[in-house]
Amino acid sequence: MSEEKRVRGKLKIFLGFAAGVGKTYAMLEAAHSMKDQGMDVVIGYVEPHTRPETAALTEGLKEVPPMEVDYKGIKLREFDLDASLVLRPQLLLVDELAHSNAQGCRHQKRYQDIEELLQAGINVCTTVNIQHLESLNDLVTSITGIHVRERIPDKVFDTADFVEVVDIEPEDLIKRLEEGRIYKEGQAARALNNFFTREKLTALREIALRRMADRVNRMAEEEKLPGDREYYVGEHILTCISASPTNAKVIRTASRLAYAFHGEFTALYVETPAMQSANVKTKKLLNENMQLARTLGARIATVFGEDVPYQIAEYAKESNVSKIVVGRTNHRIYFGQIKGTLVERLTQYAPKLDVYVIPDLEHSGEHFNLFRKEKETVTVDNVLRMLAILALSTILGLIFKRFDLPDSNVIMIYILGVLCCAIYTTGRLFSLAASVFSVLLFNYFFTVPIFSLQAYGKSYPVTFAVMLIVGLISSSMTGRLQRQMKESSKNAYRMQLLLDNSRRLHRIKSVSELEEEVSGFILKLLNLPVVLYLREGNATAEPHLFPRKGMVAEEMDTYTDAFERGVVAWVFQNHHRAGACTSTLPGAKAIYLPVQDNEKVFAVVGIVLEERREIPVFAYGLLTAMLNEAALVLEKLTRE
Repeated sequence: MSEEKRVRGKLKIFLGFAAGVGKTYAMLEAAHSMKDQGMDVVIGYVEPHTRPETAALTEGLKEVPPMEVDYKGIKLREFDLDASLVLRPQLLLVDELAHSNAQGCRHQKRYQDIEELLQAGINVCTTVNIQHLESLNDLVTSITGIHVRERIPDKVFDTADFVEVVDIEPEDLIKRLEEGRIYKEGQAARALNNFFTREKLTALREIALRRMADRVNRMAEEEKLPGDREYYVGEHILTCISASPTNAKVIRTASRLAYAFHGEFTALYVETPAMQSANVKTKKLLNENMQLARTLGARIATVFGEDVPYQIAEYAKESNVSKIVVGRTNHRIYFGQIKGTLVERLTQYAPKLDVYVIPDLEHSGEHFNLFRKEKETVTVDNVLRMLAILALSTILGLIFKRFDLPDSNVIMIYILGVLCCAIYTTGRLFSLAASVFSVLLFNYFFTVPIFSLQAYGKSYPVTFAVMLIVGLISSSMTGRLQRQMKESSKNAYRMQLLLDNSRRLHRIKSVSELEEEVSGFILKLLNLPVVLYLREGNATAEPHLFPRKGMVAEEMDTYTDAFERGVVAWVFQNHHRAGACTSTLPGAKAIYLPVQDNEKVFAVVGIVLEERREIPVFAYGLLTAMLNEAALVLEKLTRE
């Protein structure tokens, strides 16, 4: 694993607006031209289309044999990344940039294979259609009615060194299809009635040309700027991440807006108590939306609180956000709702900000409420508390009655009892139950005849209403206060953990102390087993094992087998995370994170995800901050 710095390879993309426009043909023609100029050109993978003209152009070019992968008893042909890295040609042709690799390949997506080739200094030519760009997915779906599942991040397209549009008139493409030069007869007939209509092809062609023009304009503007740093022309686009089914469309729209304005792009996640206790399906959708935002180049930020619009507005003010992009929340408005919608409250809290509302007719029938609360659960502890408080209130009332005190005092005792039930059980259900039971108990012990409305007369509705209102208001306020106190204590613990760790890191004098500090931090934060690999020269040292509480070191032997070490070696070489819950070598038992500076990986930290769940966003942020500081300390120790 040499640290020799290689020159990054160049990437050229042949862009089309539909299958059959001639992308692969154009790529092979260019390859022959480069070969004639003396360049070492090799076919890494070309999709085996049944097109004689294209197949004829593969002749005379060296080819890396495809790798065969078993999938449910079927042999699948896949691009052999390792064989290509060993061969190291000057130019490698890899068709279908947006292809999803079969399970068992190193990466989940082919564009990740190509990224590794570029880092190894190999020049690559590839092909892709415009509908595979992530930010355009919703737009293409609305035009064609087809949801494209194989997509690539826009960054791959925008950072390519060369992009060549392979263009053709829609009428000529339809003619090719009718002649059987793209698909077989039956498949061609279906395509002509669905995807390959003149109107759809014209729209896709326009999208491709516009996107290419945007890329050219952006490159021209960036070349005028001094230096090579990113720039923003006063625009900062903010969108919000949620578990809503419409959130993906909102994120893509915000991404296109940020690209058009050359602006900074931030995706904000407001973590509420309700989301923390959400079910697995909801959390999975939330993680998918967060990963989508990250793929589209957004900076992920996390804040905590129950009032979502207020948190969004405050973050926008502090971060100099110029535009907020949100989705239309289709939650039902019930009687008595006075808070208003998300957009209304956003404009109330931040009246000077531009708020863009993205409608979604496709999901208009679905309802998603950002303000939903946790479901209240009936516990034995809360029931006993409620009964004990009401019993005490009744006993005090009987004592007051014995001394002939006014009934109003007894009623006040019961109101205080309901208030205590609300405070100590913190639930509307218990406040309502306490209100009802208090009136029944008062009626039984202190009125004649018992259980009679006549005993109260006109004051009965007032008494009951007062008890009920006091209980509900106090339970709501107390419940919110308790949840806020809980969140504050959790945040304080996390931040104190990071602060204490930072102080200790800067007092460390040896690598062994650093290992203990890093592993201790992760164990406190996540309570998951840790495997730590240090670099010794150009080799990887033996792993240091740190089991979680209740686990013995021998149980961790399975986390250091040949496959896991192979993942570690890849992280050392490629300076990127890999392993469980990532798109690179996801079959590993642990997620492996590099401890690195801009040039060198000093160590790799493996965190065993026993339940194969992603590390929570806020905890991952603390973890990466700690590893960045650890890299600085390691760099200092290696110099001394």
